[in-house]
Amino acid sequence: MKAIVIPDKFKGTLSAEAAAKIIEEGIISVMPSCRVLRLAAADGGEGTVDAYLANVGGRRCFAAVKGPNGQDLTAGFAVLNDGTAVMEMASASGLMAAEPGSSPLYTSTYGTGQLIKAALDEGCRRIIIGIGGSATNDGGVGMAAALGVRFTDENGEDIKPTGGGLSALCGVDLSGLDARIAESEILVACDVDNPLCGPSGAAEVFARQKGADEAAVKQLDKNLHRLADTVKKALGLDMLSLKGGGAAGGLGAGLWAFLGAKLVSGADLLLDTCDFSRLASDADIIITGEGCFDSQSLHGKLPVAIAARAAGKRTAVIGGLVRLTDEEIASAGLFCAEQAAPEGLTFEEIKKRCREDLFAAAQRVARRLL
Repeated sequence: MKAIVIPDKFKGTLSAEAAAKIIEEGIISVMPSCRVLRLAAADGGEGTVDAYLANVGGRRCFAAVKGPNGQDLTAGFAVLNDGTAVMEMASASGLMAAEPGSSPLYTSTYGTGQLIKAALDEGCRRIIIGIGGSATNDGGVGMAAALGVRFTDENGEDIKPTGGGLSALCGVDLSGLDARIAESEILVACDVDNPLCGPSGAAEVFARQKGADEAAVKQLDKNLHRLADTVKKALGLDMLSLKGGGAAGGLGAGLWAFLGAKLVSGADLLLDTCDFSRLASDADIIITGEGCFDSQSLHGKLPVAIAARAAGKRTAVIGGLVRLTDEEIASAGLFCAEQAAPEGLTFEEIKKRCREDLFAAAQRVARRLL
């Protein structure tokens, strides 16, 4: 038999690569003659760079950038063997890089723009940007400002490229945009479809987890409306109707409007890059996994994307936790879903025993597949 093992990370416990190795060992312990092809997966969040490097090879590069609060940081990205750059906006502008107690009123995606510039300097003209894990709500103006776009107030002076700074925005000028952008294909690995503004928008849904209080949430949403109105007048583009425009505090909309980027499913993009459909064509079984397999997983997340590409092959999911019924699992085209962590444990307890529990869950999946 041939098996493909392609899990996402188990957030807070295991990387995608580490999880794949443990699952492989569990499968082999039950089916010793099984050939296992091990891949790492990601949908645009943390671990995206590692997954691409593990699957297709390349090299790591580093750049000095400004963090979300304007502090000096070193952020990394990958240059794949075919010359494609892969980066995570979170490495430059993410929550993990934000100063304690910061608010998205004051954070900026400026460092993400610097990271894009560093990739251009490396000669890359195809860039994949994973935009999960942001600490920002600036509509991408910081990113664009780092690449030469001007955002001005009523006096023609540059505004602060932050979520709060958008309250003074009156004009957008793309004439200074880095000319290399026009020569480049920019793909945004995105796993949400939230619009820029409104009840399902960037501020209302995501800003609180980035440190915004209720007043800040309302102000940020108002400011993004102001950005959309200004862009509509200056560029003739409708940021409000863009599906996924609210991703990463509006960075999705900003990349589309200012750089001409295309928003795509992060899961599908990775599967395309590693030629998953061809690899799966002669597989007998496929095993994927993620930290929590729940209702959100059914909307564009990795396990369902893999099942859709599996060409009818039996596909199993191992979740740290599984929060779906058997009917929901079957309707997603999956053979089974197996929970690794015993119920009732704290996260700290789960972390201590995650390797053993994942190995045992892989053994249970192998027995069910047999």
